Amino acid sequence: MQRETTNVRLRITSPTLTAADIEARLGIKADESWKIGDRTGTFGAILKDHGYALDAVALYTLKLDDHMRAMIKRIAPVAQKVGEISGEAKVEMVCTLFCRTAPPIAFTRDDIRWLAAIGASLDVEVGMLVERAQPASAETMPGDKEGPASVFRAPTSGS
Repeated sequence: MQRETTNVRLRITSPTLTAADIEARLGIKADESWKIGDRTGTFGAILKDHGYALDAVALYTLKLDDHMRAMIKRIAPVAQKVGEISGEAKVEMVCTLFCRTAPPIAFTRDDIRWLAAIGASLDVEVGMLVERAQPASAETMPGDKEGPASVFRAPTSGS
């Protein structure tokens, strides 16, 4: 059974500023970083930008607004510096939710103003968790009287 999770991440990407450059300016070590040419994903796509990411320090099971508050609290001391970096790099607040039912997604005016102050765009990604019904038996599938392997079985002498 998959677990419902929520995560908020500040992601800064740039073709010129490296993660080390951003870390030096902000004074906060990245939770994850990457550089141009690194490979990512199942198919090994080559990254075209340097990247720096910070995750909200909150339990994955908390609500979206709790994660936003945790992120705001984490980077509030360097908000002005992030705003300065946004002129040279792409700054995004990425909210990722995996849930069984459609979640309420709302942001306060203060959240929106805060994102504007740091020059960040907002990206909300929602993944729906679907529990798949397991067949009653590994041998017999619904609608298959002989089982899934019947196509590959050698005919018996009576057939």
